[in-house]
Amino acid sequence: MARGTRTFVKICGITRPEDARAAVRAGADAVGFVFAPSPRRISPSDAGAIADLLHPSVQRIGVFVDETPANVLQIIDQAGLDGVQLQGSESAQFVIDLRAERPALTIFKVVRSAAAGELAQAEGLEVDAIFIDPKDAADPTAPVEPIPVDTLRELSIRFIVAGGLTPSNVGALVAEVRPWGVDVSGGVEERPGEKDPEKVRSFIRAVRDAERA
Repeated sequence: MARGTRTFVKICGITRPEDARAAVRAGADAVGFVFAPSPRRISPSDAGAIADLLHPSVQRIGVFVDETPANVLQIIDQAGLDGVQLQGSESAQFVIDLRAERPALTIFKVVRSAAAGELAQAEGLEVDAIFIDPKDAADPTAPVEPIPVDTLRELSIRFIVAGGLTPSNVGALVAEVRPWGVDVSGGVEERPGEKDPEKVRSFIRAVRDAERA
């Protein structure tokens, strides 16, 4: 698990300053800005304005799907990002190119299942963690079920679990699986792109309580 017994927590799909502040006050380690087609999509300039309000200890992660490296780098600069979450078919060379341009950049790569073949491909990438998210990138609002705990329990890679997580189920996941991190968007929203502060607090509280279990 990350940082001893502390789980990395990212609140994704941020579109409003008040939601970013709520996430930080609740103890989030990172906030996510979506730059791919989604009801939670945000412009680089708006993301940058929100990022400027946050303490430097909070990571600002941009979510991308099959962008070119040049466009990703441009948005990184415009929005003041610390990291990227690659959710498309980005190649090993794509990651290498980003690393060459931004050596300190945090890079996460998303896979859609915990199947051995898909994980093996991702393990060969020079990324900071593998995101395991069953959500369909082509239909980001479609509800998904969390990946079964049994398929995650024996993983030895550094991984972040996303998709289908809520304040009511994330604690059990953390207690049973001990992932490096967890990520949530729709599970703490009033509606797409608008977070519910109490759900955000409840989500992070459930994670921290599970760490002590």
